[in-house]
Amino acid sequence: MVKVFTNSICDLTPQWAAEYGVTMIPDVIVFSPEEQYMNNLDVDAPTLYRRLASSTQLPTTAHPNLEQCMQAFQTVGEGDEVLCLSPTSKMSGAYNTACSARELLKDQGFTTPITVYDSLQVSFGLAVLAREAGRMAKEGLSAGQIVARLDQLRPKVGVYFVMESLENARRGGRVGAIRVLAADLLKVKPILTFRDGLVRDIGIVRGYANAVERVISLYKSKAQYGGEVFLFHADREDLAQQVKQRILELDPQAQIRIGWVGAVIGVYTGAGCLGLSFTEK
Repeated sequence: MVKVFTNSICDLTPQWAAEYGVTMIPDVIVFSPEEQYMNNLDVDAPTLYRRLASSTQLPTTAHPNLEQCMQAFQTVGEGDEVLCLSPTSKMSGAYNTACSARELLKDQGFTTPITVYDSLQVSFGLAVLAREAGRMAKEGLSAGQIVARLDQLRPKVGVYFVMESLENARRGGRVGAIRVLAADLLKVKPILTFRDGLVRDIGIVRGYANAVERVISLYKSKAQYGGEVFLFHADREDLAQQVKQRILELDPQAQIRIGWVGAVIGVYTGAGCLGLSFTEK
């Protein structure tokens, strides 16, 4: 049987990950050499946003290291396969680290087949792929069969979101291919997407409320109706509930799960991020 692994940067809750049959390897949030937290173990999203609100220091983040990956892969039983979905290699070294773990284990005589897959996503875009991989693994498909399906699904993962401010993304160096870096000064909000492994802006509007409306309109025009939808937010629970009702008015059969932008990604979005992740037509 295939055992599916991914990084905690996928932003699944531990409960959702268990439901999907996915094992999350924790990323690390670093405030100082003496103050480091394992994501989902030592810190959760609400705690992170409270800390950011009262801190002038922006923490850094680190993907799971070589030892963490090797230890995780070694938990798989004899006769099973490992499929590790890494966050985008264009913004993280996690893919290379997982590949190095695979090669070192092979050199040590570890015979379990290990496949490392570059999701070209993070956060709830990665969650869509991990959910599908876990589902197929439970059905008994091989790693090769799952990867073939992920190759078809990956270009159809639609992730659209807005942020109240780009300040943390700028300070943290996680701007991807965003062109409107002066958005805060110009008092406009870029409409952001995650495509081909990078964050990109696909338009700008005036005002946060108008930006949220644009995200809803993108769902209306692009979503495969009746599917599973992640509606994610950074400390904006009430707004997320309002958007959920708007989506259900458009697509009554949508299966919507509301989740927090996790602590790792939340370092760069700050509070006020809101978006949707779904399968496109």
